[in-house]
Amino acid sequence: MSRISTLLSAALLLAAPIALAQSAAGAAPELQPLSSTRLADALARPLGAAVSAPRTRGTLDLKDKRFYIAEYRVLIDQAGELPVAPRDGRLLGLQLAGDSVRLSYRSQPDIAALQTLVDRGWADLLLRLAAVGVNPTTPEQIISAHGAIFEATEPGSSQAAPLTVEAKTGETTRRYLVLAPTGGKLVHQMPGGLDIGNLAARLSYPRHQVEALSLTLAVNLSALDNSSQRRSGYALAPGVEALSPQMELGPAPAAALVHAHAQRALVNLNEALLLAPEFGRLRLASAAEAVKPSSPLQALISLGKSMTSGQQTTLETVLELDGPATARLLMYSLQAANQAIANTLQAALEP
Repeated sequence: MSRISTLLSAALLLAAPIALAQSAAGAAPELQPLSSTRLADALARPLGAAVSAPRTRGTLDLKDKRFYIAEYRVLIDQAGELPVAPRDGRLLGLQLAGDSVRLSYRSQPDIAALQTLVDRGWADLLLRLAAVGVNPTTPEQIISAHGAIFEATEPGSSQAAPLTVEAKTGETTRRYLVLAPTGGKLVHQMPGGLDIGNLAARLSYPRHQVEALSLTLAVNLSALDNSSQRRSGYALAPGVEALSPQMELGPAPAAALVHAHAQRALVNLNEALLLAPEFGRLRLASAAEAVKPSSPLQALISLGKSMTSGQQTTLETVLELDGPATARLLMYSLQAANQAIANTLQAALEP
C-alpha cells in the first residue's frame, strides 16, 4: 500500500508552528492539552475547504437510486502496543535487558473536544456532497417504506460511556474510540463483522432502487518509527532518543470508507495519508499513571503494568497530545476522508 508522506496542501495548512514553552534549558517543551478550549485553529478552517483526497479502490452503483447515510463512524486511535527495537540497548532513555521490547501507549482524550471535531467533520461532509451534486435522502424516507438492512441503534462514545474497538495489524494492536455525530447512531457490529441483516429489506432495496451507506473513517496516532531512528522535537531530553507519534488517515479496521448495504459493495482507501507535523510526545508512564486491573479504563486500554517476561520487556508510556496541533491534524484528516467519500459518491451517480 502506498503512502502519501506529506501533501502540499497539508503542509500549507499546517505550517503554523506549535507554540511550545521551554521552562528551562534542556527541559521538555510544555504542551497544551487537547480540550474544547483548544479548538479555535481547527474550527477556523472553512467547511468544504479545498483539500487533496487520498486514492480509493472499489466501486458502487448509485445511478437512478435513492440512498441514505446510515452512519458516519469515526475511529480515533487511543491506545495500543507494538514491537520496537532499542538502539544500543536503550529506549526512551532507559537501559533495557534483551532486544525484544513491546511499547504500550495510551492517550488521555477529551471526548467532548473530539465530539466537537466529529460534528464539524459531519457538517463538512454534507457541504462537500452538496458541492458535487450528491443529495442523500433522509433515512426515514426509505426505512419507513422498506425497513433497514442494518439499523443504526448504537450511540457513539460519550464521556460517561466510551465505545471502543480493538484491531490488530501485523504486530501492532490499536484500540480506537468510536464516535458518531451528535444525535447520530451507529450500526452495531458483531465481532466477526456485519451479519446478513434484515432479509426482507435486503430483497426490497434492489427492487425499489434504494440503498443505504455506512461511512467509516479511521485516524491513527501511532504510526511510530519502530526502529527508533526518527529524531523528534519532543525528545525526552537533549541527545536522548524518543519515538515520535505520527498521525495518519488509514483504512478502517473491519470496515470500509463506504459500504453499500444492499449491494454489499465496499470502497476503501488505497493509501494512507501520513501527516508529518508533530503533535505530541511519548513519555514513560509514572507509577501513579500505571493502569491497575481494577481501573474502569481497563476495558479501553488493557495495557497492564510495565513488566519483563522472559526476554521481552513491555514499557508503558503516555502519549501526550498538543491540543491545537492535534485538533488541526484531526480536522484535516476528516476533511481529506470526506473529499474521498464525496468523489466516490459522485462517481457512483454518473451514467
